[in-house]
Order: sequence, then C-alpha cells, then structure tokens
Amino acid sequence: MATKAKKSRKKVSASKTDTAAASETAKVSGKAKVSAKAKTPAKVKTHAKAKTPAKVKTPADGKTSAKAKDSAGRAAKSTAGKSSAAKTAAAKTAAAKSTAKAAAKSTSAKSTAKTPAKVGARKAAAVARDLPTTKGKAKDAATRAGKSKVKTKTATGIAKQAKAAEKATAKATKAGKTAKTGKIAKATKTAKASKTTKIGKTTKTAKAKVSSAAKKAEAKTTKAEAKTTKAKTTKAKTAKVKTTKTPAKATAKTSAKAPSKTAAKAVAVKQAGKPGAGKTTADKTAAGKAATKGKATKTAAASAPVAPALPAGRPAPRAGRAAPAPRRAASTARRASLAARPTPAKPASEDQPAAPAAPPKASVPATRPTPLPPATRRAPALPTVRRPALPPMLVEPAAKQPDAKQPASKPAAKPARKAEAKPNGAPPKGGRTSPSKKPSKSAAKTAAPQPEVGLAPPQGIAVHGKAIARSDEILTPAALDFVAALHRRFEPRRRDLLKARAERQTRFDAGELPDFLPETRHVREHPWKVAPIPHDLQDRRVEITGPTDRKTVINALNSGAKVFMADFEDATSPTWANLIDGQVNLKDRWHAAGLDWTDPATGKRYVLGDDPAVLMVRPRGLHLIERHVEIDGAPVAGALFDFALYAFHTAAAALAKGSGPYFYLPKLESHIEARWWNDVFLHTESALGLHRGTIKATVLIETLPAAFEMHEILHELKDHAAGLNCGRWDYIFSFIKTIAKNHGYILPDRSQVVMGEAFLKAYSHLLIQTCHMRGAFAMGGMAAQIPNRSDPDKNAAALAKVRADKEREVGDGHDGTWVAHPDLVAVAMEVFDRLMPGRNQLDELREDVDVGQAQLLDVPHGTRTEAGFRENIRVGVRYIEAWLGGRGAVPIYDLMEDAATAEIARAQIWQWVKYGAKLDDGTQITPSLFEKVLHEETERVRAEVGNEAFDYGRFAEAIALFRKLSLAAEFEAFLTIPAYALID
Repeated sequence: MATKAKKSRKKVSASKTDTAAASETAKVSGKAKVSAKAKTPAKVKTHAKAKTPAKVKTPADGKTSAKAKDSAGRAAKSTAGKSSAAKTAAAKTAAAKSTAKAAAKSTSAKSTAKTPAKVGARKAAAVARDLPTTKGKAKDAATRAGKSKVKTKTATGIAKQAKAAEKATAKATKAGKTAKTGKIAKATKTAKASKTTKIGKTTKTAKAKVSSAAKKAEAKTTKAEAKTTKAKTTKAKTAKVKTTKTPAKATAKTSAKAPSKTAAKAVAVKQAGKPGAGKTTADKTAAGKAATKGKATKTAAASAPVAPALPAGRPAPRAGRAAPAPRRAASTARRASLAARPTPAKPASEDQPAAPAAPPKASVPATRPTPLPPATRRAPALPTVRRPALPPMLVEPAAKQPDAKQPASKPAAKPARKAEAKPNGAPPKGGRTSPSKKPSKSAAKTAAPQPEVGLAPPQGIAVHGKAIARSDEILTPAALDFVAALHRRFEPRRRDLLKARAERQTRFDAGELPDFLPETRHVREHPWKVAPIPHDLQDRRVEITGPTDRKTVINALNSGAKVFMADFEDATSPTWANLIDGQVNLKDRWHAAGLDWTDPATGKRYVLGDDPAVLMVRPRGLHLIERHVEIDGAPVAGALFDFALYAFHTAAAALAKGSGPYFYLPKLESHIEARWWNDVFLHTESALGLHRGTIKATVLIETLPAAFEMHEILHELKDHAAGLNCGRWDYIFSFIKTIAKNHGYILPDRSQVVMGEAFLKAYSHLLIQTCHMRGAFAMGGMAAQIPNRSDPDKNAAALAKVRADKEREVGDGHDGTWVAHPDLVAVAMEVFDRLMPGRNQLDELREDVDVGQAQLLDVPHGTRTEAGFRENIRVGVRYIEAWLGGRGAVPIYDLMEDAATAEIARAQIWQWVKYGAKLDDGTQITPSLFEKVLHEETERVRAEVGNEAFDYGRFAEAIALFRKLSLAAEFEAFLTIPAYALID
C-alpha cells in the first residue's frame, strides 16, 4: 500500500569532493522506474552516488512538464552560471554515461530482476542521464552539492493516484518518441538496487545537462532497443519479453496496454492492502511511479524483487518471507498477458495473481471409518443428514473365518477399535445418507448388503445359546464383533447408570420426591429444536405394537397402521429362540424378496403387502442382560444386543428402501441415560458409515423421574429424537415403584387409574407441550382393549372404549396413538382422520398447560376393592406363567397384557400388603390375607385354563415367583430380572 510521505527534508553537513566519493559510486544502487506509456517524461529515482554529491530538491507537489523543451530550458537556467563544483558534477555525469552501455547490455542479456549492486548503480546512472528527468526545481545544484540528502517520499492516495494516472495517460498519447518506436511500452531498463548495510540513507545524484535531456533520452532508448533480446515492435512480442522481468516492469506494461487503468493506478490499488508498504528504511530504496499531473508520488520498495499484491481476501505473507519464484514468474506472466489483451479496462483486482487454493479441509474425523472404493454401480452423490436421498446399494460380504494365526494374548479391545475404524461394506463418503424419500424401483430391487465391521476374529466372545434355525445369518463373526465393540465401549457406563438409579431410589425411599432439576433449568427455558424428522415418520397417527414372531410381524405390517413397533422388550419373552427368530424376521423385512409365512397347523399363508407400515424396533431396557452371549467373560447388555444386531443387519437396507433405522427407547429414567443412548447411536453411525442423525428414536416416557426431564431427554438426543410417547402402563408401575415407601401415594384399583385424571393427565399434557415446543412428535398411549369376535356386546363395548380414548388423545394434541390389535387400527384411524386432517399437530403448542411437581404427583381419587385385589393376583400369575412359557403379549380378560400390566399388578399387591392398606369395605390387607386369596385365585385360574394346561404349564413357578415378589421386604425393581433366570 502506497503511503503518504511527510514533506520534510533533512540537511546534512557537506562532504568534500575527493577521490573517496568516486569509490562509493559503485556501492550505492539506483532504481529507475518509468512509465513508458506516458509521453510526458516519467519520474526517475536514482541512487547512484557521485564523487561530489549534488543536492536534488524534489518537492512532493512538483508538477511534471508538459513539454520536454520547457523542462530542459528551466533546468538549464537553474544550472547555468554555477560554480566550478557544477562543472565537476557535469564531468562525473559524463563519466557515468560511459558506464551506461555496460549496464544496458547486462540488463538485456540477463533479463533478470536481480542485478549486482555495482552494475545496478552504473545502469541507474546511465538511465538517469538519458531518460527524461522528473520535473523538480533543482536549486543550487553545483554550489550546495553534497550538503544534504533527500529522503524518499512516499505519498500516495488511492483516489488521487487514480485520477492523476488517468490524466497522465491522456498526455501519454502526445508525448515522446518512446511511444513512436514500435509502441514499446517501457523500453527503459529498471535497475534493482541492492540493499546497502553500510549506508543508512540513499541519495540522489544530480542529473546534468538538462537542456539536452530530451535528445539524449531518445538516443538512449534506441540503444536499449538494439541490445534487448530481440524485442519487437508488436505488443505480443513485447509482452513475452516482459514476462521474464520484474513484477514492476510487468505492471508498467500493463499500464501501457490498458489505457483506462494505468499501471500507477493498478499498483496503488494493490499496495493499498499491504500494511507498512509506504514505510522507508535504510534497507529499502525508492521505486519510481509514473509521472502524474497531480502530486508527485514515490513508493518505497525492497531491494529484492517486488512481489505482486495479494487479493483482498487473502492474508498478507509473513514478514520477511518472499513469494516463491515460480509463483512470482507466473503472476508476472499472467499480468503481462492481461496487458496484451485489447479489452476494456478492468478493476485493479482482476490484474492480481490468483490466490493459491486453500488447503483442503479434513474430510472425515479420525473416528469415522474409511469407506470402500466405489462399487461398479455407483449411486449419485447424496446430500448430508436429514436430506431425503437414497444411499448406494451394497452387496453383503461373506462372513470371514477366524484367523488361526491370531495370537491368543491379543488385547480384547482390538476388535472394537477395528469396528470403529474400517467397517467393510460402509458406503462411500458421498453415499452416507439419512432416511430419504421412496426410492426408484430399480434401486429397491438391488440386494442390500451388510457392512462387515469386524475384520479380526471375535476374540473374547462366547455364544452359549443353542443353535437356532438361521442363527448363523445373524450371529456372523462381523456382527458379533460389532456387538463386542459396543459392549466394550459402553458397558461400564451402563453399569454406572444402574448404580445411579439405585442411589436416587434410595433418596426417594428416604422421603425425597421427584422434581425438576435446577441445574438443567436453562435447557427447559431456552429455545431450541430437535433435528428434522424423516418424511416417513411425519404421519404417525396410528401405531401398532407387538412381538417379533413372523406371523405377528407380517400381520402388523399389513394392518393399515402407519407404524409397527416390533418389541423385543415388554411384548417379547426374551428366550434365545425368540430373540434370534425375531432378528431373522426383521432382517427379512428388508432383505428378502418377499416376507411370508405359512401356518403349519392350518396351511394359511401370510405375505407382506405392497404398502407396509414403517418399521420401528424397541430393544430391551438398560436393566436387562443377554446371558447367552458373553464378551470378555461378562454378559452383554440386552439393550446393546438387540439394537446392535438389528442396526448392523438392516440399517443400509432400510435406507436403500426409503426408510431408516428407527427405534423406541424404553424405561429411561434420566437425561444422562438418554446421553448414553445418543453416544451409542453416534458410535454406530460412525462404524456403519451412516450420516450423523440417520438413526431416529422415540423415547417412551414411562418412568416417573423421566417425566421431570423430558426437555433434557430430547435435548440429549437432539440429532436423533423423533418424539416422546406416553407409556401409560409402565408409567403407572413406575409411579408406584418410585414412591412405594411413601404412605401418601398409595393408588386405588388399576381400573380406576385413567389417563384423564390426576398425575396421568398432567404428564400427558406436559409431554404434548414439551414435544411440540421442541419440534418432536407427542405420541399417545396404548389402547389395551382387544375385540371379542365371539361376543358382539363385549366387542362393541371394547371398541367404544378405544374410540373414546383416542378422541381424548387427539383432542389433547397428540400426533398419534398406539393400539395392540390389528382390528383396532381402523377404529383409531377413523378418529384421527376425522379430528386431525393434517399429518400431525406440531402447531398445537399447548401454551395453556401449566404443570409442576404437585400436578405430576397428584394421586387420583378412587377405592381399593376386593375385586381389584383378586384381579391383580390372577393377572399377575397368568402373565408370568405365559412369559415363562415364551409369550410376551397375552390376552387376558379382553385386554392385551404385557409385562407392564403384570408389573402394575404385583406392585400394587406389594404396596397394599406392605403398608396394610384397607379395602373399601374396611378389610385390612395383610400377608395372611394375601396367602388366602392367592390360593383361591389359583384355583380359579385352573378352572379358566383347564387342568391339563395348568398342570403342564409353568403355573407352579409363576405362583412361587409372584408370592416372592409380593411379600419381599424390599421392592424388586423389575419382575423380569428374577424371571429371566427361569427361561432358556
């Protein structure tokens, strides 16, 4: 950046003319820069020291002469009649003339920007002698020679220079014979002055014989042209020669070729962005600018070749670091070529050299796996997460056999690291995707593959379950390696979470009540939203749930519901056969050409329809384990086992068919547990090559502590959250369990605890408000009624209850609901279609809801009856017996019961017996009363199911377990924990 120089002069004591001055002439460098475009003589800056230094006074505001004759005449007058010292100066100038030939020859032969200091000084003197001098008042040049030195002045204003340059350009067409000889832009040679370390300041040598300056300039120009390397008169050849010269010369040529944008203007604009460009020091020499009508300008330039100015958007280079020579030469060539173009004027920035490309960004984090090379049939590049698109189709690799050469002492954590780093079969970088719109038919027909995550044999993995049909398709070495990776990374944290649950429960048992967390208040109060939800989850008005057996999966997918939740938790008894069979069935939903099943008893065939429901999967809760698979000697968590196998085998295939890996998360009790699941999702997405946020989950709010952390739970799962669900039956159970030892919170009969009253109403309204505030879906609860086809009256009553329940939910603002039977889908669908014409009710913000701790702990009014007491016993015993026999969803008394309703039954019995609650008739419930009623209700169950079923069933074990749980001194957290030890 050209800087304004202060108009000041510093006088120094005159030195005597002696022979020592002559020896210093070669040490001082001179630099001349003339705009050959202008006919008006350009300013010449020379730094050659004469034996008798002559003082040259160059005012900053001096004007250039319009005519060479006037300049010569005025200069002649100022030098005429001087003392003998003037003669001495003239003689020295003549001596300098004799060295000009050698300097010109050196410049034309080498055509380089760098010239030794001595040769540069001689060349500068010759050029200074022969070229037109800058107009300035030369006062007392002879008499006061050597008395002062002139400090270079760098005064440029971008606007003033531009204006002055344009005026100089206008005059250029009239002046000088330089423009006549082949229109060579700048035939003068610029000498690069070397840095002088001994001389602190540079001086200017007086230019003698001003009267004949114009004639000598013409003669010198002719000589310079003869000695250049075949410089021609055409613009193209001149540009070619100039490309080997310094950027300053290229700039001068640019100014000659672009009439409307002179070199002076271009350089001034370029230097405007360089800090300190106008500063002059002892190590810098003055670079001449084109002569202008305005104020005379001088620019300081380093002795090294001047690097072209940088674009405005690029930072300046570090101090002291010169631009690389190849880049400098290329920039000069580009600028010279621009000058040769007969185009209109361009902005100064267009003459700048192109900025080098920025270093590439890191493509993938260290934890993200390396993708495979593109397949032969490549899918188009896909957008990022949550942008509807289809991923590439993959081909399932064959399972790798364990390597016998693998050392047994290899650390067990290695497979996990490999699973994170390089999962085979992961889509290419451009192919990572999220749930997308429905694919084309050709894409859907391509067989979807599986990434083979584990490259090493499954070290430290032991499978104790017996062989099940097609289990080898599920328990591949790669799949087990992926399970092991999750286990080794997240199992310690899972155990810590369970300890935290127990510690908090101890505080509740001591009298503390659940409440909103003060430390997360900012999360509840600040505005934020969950990530966008995939298109196929935008309409969830009716969802059906059920176990994972093949018949149920086909029927549920064909039921007409929008979503089917395949349940590995409450609706499935976690026998080894059930779990493996369920994984096979869910895998076939995405991989098989057609999912079908034939009932061996009746021969009826079940086939998947053309428009199946969206598939979601609920793994087991954090409290359960899968003892049939051990990792490093410890059982794997049931949650990780269920989740990992389904995600590993079906994520890519589901995405390829327009859906995605969608889940329900059960029984969370805090946002810290939601954080754990979020980390599991992130690890899985990285290992399987999925975009962040591809996995989506809806959290069941079915524990009392979680109701106070709904905002926090959504926030932890913000990139993966799809909504919250009112898991009403488990919530009732959790209400009893959490404050079971508080006498003030004993509930009435289960049938009297309904969604439209007390704590259930408050929590469902708060859930709707929370979800819609955050852009997530608020799902209603389960309608447990099932139709009775043999009894029309009971069937009509059941359907009426379902209809009323769904009208309440859609009226409250829910976006969808749950049903337990295919025959109830049409009933619920009719209600939501009638009352919710849109896809959802996210715009129903429910700002009227004001729910606090008191409302969430409000106990409903009701009574405890003997009928309710006895029903709890029967339901508990019958469900446990079915669960031990391998069935998780059991129709009992016209309701579809699962583990949640059994939990309510045994929890109420425990609480009533523990605290001696009284029935509505005044009878106090005691352990002896419980034993009496248990025996009586057992006989009733025998009568209901028949002697054969009772005797050959598992009723004895179920009764024993129910008795143990009901009379235990301490409340058992989950009945499925002790019951799991009784199943295979």
